[in-house]
Amino acid sequence: MPRAIEARGLIFSLRHAPCAHICRYCLVSETRKASKLPFARFERLLHRFYDWRDSGRTDISIRTFIGPSFDYDIDTLEGVRRLRARRGNPFEILNLGGLRMRDADALKTWMDERQAAGIVGFHASLAGCGKVHDRWNGRAGDFDYQISILRIAGERGMTRQERLFLTRNTLPLFDRLLDILESLPGGVRSRIVTPFFYASLARRYEDQRITEDIRDALPERIAKLRRGRFSEWLSEREWIPVLMETAGEPRKIAMKLDVHEGNIDELESASCEAIFARQERLYRQGYDRMPSFEELCARYGDRSGHKVYMLPRDLEQKWMDMHERETGIGIPPD
Repeated sequence: MPRAIEARGLIFSLRHAPCAHICRYCLVSETRKASKLPFARFERLLHRFYDWRDSGRTDISIRTFIGPSFDYDIDTLEGVRRLRARRGNPFEILNLGGLRMRDADALKTWMDERQAAGIVGFHASLAGCGKVHDRWNGRAGDFDYQISILRIAGERGMTRQERLFLTRNTLPLFDRLLDILESLPGGVRSRIVTPFFYASLARRYEDQRITEDIRDALPERIAKLRRGRFSEWLSEREWIPVLMETAGEPRKIAMKLDVHEGNIDELESASCEAIFARQERLYRQGYDRMPSFEELCARYGDRSGHKVYMLPRDLEQKWMDMHERETGIGIPPD
């Protein structure tokens, strides 16, 4: 039996701002270049889908990813805010990932403009500190640059969010990293510690994934930062019996749709129903090539595996990768 899925929504992706990072763990690694598509056309398309949802398809979620960098101009920032409002979410925290480096005067102007536009804080993703972080993020001086922005923001009364990646080579640096962050002015809206997801480029770094023994021996200072939806860190052997309880249920999927200058004319001319149905067919065809979840687990699941993962989909993706290597059958879109 093939793998069953249930299409629950669409994630519209626009590569609007070029990314100044080359992160080794990047989840959106196809390209760092920006699309030539004007943001206004993307926004109009999305408002049409929100109208479609609101007219009776409330079972469908509509989401956006506008990146890979959040280095938006002010007009785009306001457009992103309008789209977030359609989901009922504010847009007031700006991600520093992919931000190009600016000199002191240009950075002050950039921060002045964004603060005036309603941005109240910044989100930083940090993989260790100093040269270790710089290597993970692919840019010399990046750690110091991000910390300098957080410090200036704190002095302005702005807040921050932090995601701290836990790997074998960042663990020895955590006390130093936390000391640096705790010395910064300003408030912290959230601070969480996570391993890498098993996705995209990060799949190459399984040798950096922590194990049960490391997880269970984490200092309290780190362990207490396992929070929110990514707080359940289980090893493969621990996940398998949990996953088998619901193995026969379909995988619930929000389908990704990249929007760019090559397909915008077609998307603008087609109905929302037709676009959703076409994307659903594409995903079903991909998953029809995959064995059932139970079969994937039976073939590839490691019931003695001690490496730690945050999400069931991490393991399913890992097993599908193994299936592709063994059979040559391409994995479905994700």
